[in-house]
Amino acid sequence: IGCAYLLGKELMHNRYAQAALRESVNRILSISVVHEFLSQQDAEVIDVVEVARNILDLVIENMLEPDFNIQTVFNGQKMVLPSDKAISLALAINELIQNSIEHGFVGRSEGVIGVDISSSKDAFQVDIWDNGIGLPAGFDQQETNSLGLQIIRTLVENDLGGSFRLVSKNGTKASIVVPRSAEGG
Repeated sequence: IGCAYLLGKELMHNRYAQAALRESVNRILSISVVHEFLSQQDAEVIDVVEVARNILDLVIENMLEPDFNIQTVFNGQKMVLPSDKAISLALAINELIQNSIEHGFVGRSEGVIGVDISSSKDAFQVDIWDNGIGLPAGFDQQETNSLGLQIIRTLVENDLGGSFRLVSKNGTKASIVVPRSAEGG
């Protein structure tokens, strides 16, 4: 019994290590997507819609279990930001898609993840949503110890001067609002 317990603990530890490694790889991949666009376009600004679409595809490809059936929905209006702002937003988008895959479909074998990017006169809005299990009862995004959500808050609020919120209804919806003033650098 003692050996089985230790083996079980070791396997669980390895799963956590594998998940942490996978998350780190995806963070690096999302940065590389932005840099790839910069090098191809040789520009100081990039269209976040193209980057977000590539991040969605990369995260799905690298994080999804082989037997999980995922459907993706992507809607986007042009959203051009300076490269430093685009990198911050790309990292936040990456974190949210990872969270959706990792936590949103526990106990399920299929689901839908969507990314919607829209703009108004004053701001851009990026919504990442899923039809998963939603947020845990009593969840408070300001009080959570989640490293991923802390990273998102820092990127959105400090780097982009924007706002971030999570809503749980028929799954989870994360909304990032970036003021158009971020366009100017």
